[in-house]
Amino acid sequence: MDQAEIDNWTSIAESMEAKGATESWFYLRARAIAEGKPDPMPNISELMPESI
Repeated sequence: MDQAEIDNWTSIAESMEAKGATESWFYLRARAIAEGKPDPMPNISELMPESI
């Protein structure tokens, strides 16, 4: 992820914090990326059943 994307996630996290909207998966993802932590979003393969 480049710096522009990280800055965007930081803006999203800060905006959600200002609104008190910090209880969602989207917020947790934005905050993790903004802090330089690994993206907690599962890979699409982890979301798909193995039988497909």
